Amino acid sequence: MAQPNRNARQWKFLDIFTAMFFSLVLLFFLLVFTPFGDPLAYSGRQALLLSTSDPKQRHRFVSLVELGEHRQPIDPCPPDSVDHMPCEDPKRNSQLSRYMNFYRERHCPLPDEMPLCLIPPPLDYKIPIQWPESLHKVWHSNMPHNKIATRKGHQGWMKEEGPYFIFPGGGTMFPDGALPYIDKLRRFMPIKGGIIRAALDMGCGVASFGGSLLAEGILTLSFAPRDSHKAQIQFALERGIPAFVLMFGTRRLPFPAFAFDFIHCSRCLIPFAAYNATYFIEVDRLLRPGGFLVISGPPVQWPKKEREWEELQAVARALCYELIIVEGNTVIWKKPDRDPCLKPNEFRIGLCDESDDPNNIMNNGIDLFQADTRRWATRVAYYKNTLKVKLGTPAIRNVMDMNAFFGGFAAALETDPVWVMNVVPARKPLTLDIIYDRGLIGVYHDWCEPFSTYPRTYDLIHVASIDSLTRLPGSRNSSCSLVDLMAEIDRMLRPEGTAVIQDSPEVIKKVARIAHVLRWVTTINNKEPESHGRGKILVATKTFWHL
Repeated sequence: MAQPNRNARQWKFLDIFTAMFFSLVLLFFLLVFTPFGDPLAYSGRQALLLSTSDPKQRHRFVSLVELGEHRQPIDPCPPDSVDHMPCEDPKRNSQLSRYMNFYRERHCPLPDEMPLCLIPPPLDYKIPIQWPESLHKVWHSNMPHNKIATRKGHQGWMKEEGPYFIFPGGGTMFPDGALPYIDKLRRFMPIKGGIIRAALDMGCGVASFGGSLLAEGILTLSFAPRDSHKAQIQFALERGIPAFVLMFGTRRLPFPAFAFDFIHCSRCLIPFAAYNATYFIEVDRLLRPGGFLVISGPPVQWPKKEREWEELQAVARALCYELIIVEGNTVIWKKPDRDPCLKPNEFRIGLCDESDDPNNIMNNGIDLFQADTRRWATRVAYYKNTLKVKLGTPAIRNVMDMNAFFGGFAAALETDPVWVMNVVPARKPLTLDIIYDRGLIGVYHDWCEPFSTYPRTYDLIHVASIDSLTRLPGSRNSSCSLVDLMAEIDRMLRPEGTAVIQDSPEVIKKVARIAHVLRWVTTINNKEPESHGRGKILVATKTFWHL
């Protein structure tokens, strides 16, 4: 009786094995010869095409996207990339020299060295709190970095409170808040009255000082590096305060000469007199004649910093700065409002050649400026009234103009509750000094490299003539990819943020194809009726997606 049962079990095993074999064969045919295999094949292609080990594969993928022959969404980057800044990558930069903080400056990988993927938001990311409430609190889940709150909470920087980070408005040198500190400065400087319009805050922390100056009519650009505090600039931007990731190091800062009326350092720990006073000289380059320099904290009358304090004063005297006041650990100087003054000094400081940092000279400049101002006033009204872009509403606070020229777009938003980062491309006419003369702020930047900001920091990004940002001057040849540029826009743009892109119909058609693989929702519109060009305007919304 046992033998038949054993044979039955053998046949049962053969039946299962045969069924599995034919199932695998059927699955193979389904994947290879039907659409069911497309998602898996696509995922495999993405892993191969986005690999940085084969630039040719990457170039082919970019070409397919631009031609509209690849329409699947670009894959997300890994979850640990939520705060990734390609040019401020700690792993990459930690291998570089510490001399003059070289390792904390921008060091950008080549496009072929960067995977082409979309930066995901953090888990539990929420649409940011709107301005002006955001000045005082932001969602904890959007930047779940407790280090600053833990280390600096007793100094009034920030603290965790329920689902929020709260910003009492303090700083290391003003733990009771920026407002009493500003009142102290007010006794010696014209804080109100329009004399000071643009300020630079160096080593700004979470930018409470710059945020407090907004109420005084002073537009402050705050900067700090990505350092052990990690996310200080990210917090500043989440609050709706103008800020930028930047480091005093071996290079000039990306601003024109005589840009700022007021430069501030509160415990920024910049060694101004070191390296033959290189950093003080750079501050002097950026400060307008008659402008104010305020340094609070070391080495100003600081214990065990006597030598550094003496050297700092010696540099200021060599450049003929007027000492306004030394009070406690704060010093205020005023730069001479006459021609450059230089006294004999131990730092080997000399006068620069006039060609070293030239102002932009343009034929018919005044006519161009006035026409540009009128054009953007009309165009911004068209954006608001016809295209229904939410400029002027609480939905938009942080704005970037990627091709700012004279700053006409930003000037047309003067009465709106926004601030604009005006970017003058490095290969375009050097007009950033004009933008600062208007009381606006901005930077020079090469758009073939990533921008020095965290992901998800702008509500609206605007660009006219986007195709020109990838081309060499006077050439039809591209020096970088439109796909990479738009992926960078996606990195900077907040979920549900808006991109407004203006160019020729041919370029806008290509932009729309790329926008599709970025998961944007787009509309293509005609230009305003007053415009005589044949250009088009693409208005896009970045969709809110999670891993």
